[in-house]
Amino acid sequence: MKKIGKKIKQEWKNILFNVILVFITTGIVILFYEDILLTTILLIIVSIIWLIKWKSKITLMIFIFGALGGPICEIIAISFGVWNYTFPNLFNIPFWLFILWGDTTAFLYQMVLEIKKLGIKK
Repeated sequence: MKKIGKKIKQEWKNILFNVILVFITTGIVILFYEDILLTTILLIIVSIIWLIKWKSKITLMIFIFGALGGPICEIIAISFGVWNYTFPNLFNIPFWLFILWGDTTAFLYQMVLEIKKLGIKK
């Protein structure tokens, strides 16, 4: 029984770790969005921390697909005038958006895994 309680405690620690990195990521974008290079570097550091923690090839692939797919969809939407960015530098988007989309997709995937491990079902 102690083993189950310890496992659940670890899953909650993992969820808390992920949520803290989401707030850090959001803070980086809010504070530094005007400086595209700095924002990109800081987001890459957060991404590396996440990817090292998760140690998952599937998560890495999801990160890559998100990092490419999300911004491509935004580039298309922007070309139709749906919205725009104040400080774009690549195809009307800031470069850091690639990293942010990768982080977002990988985070969502990992959170689903953590919630499943807790035994929460539909």
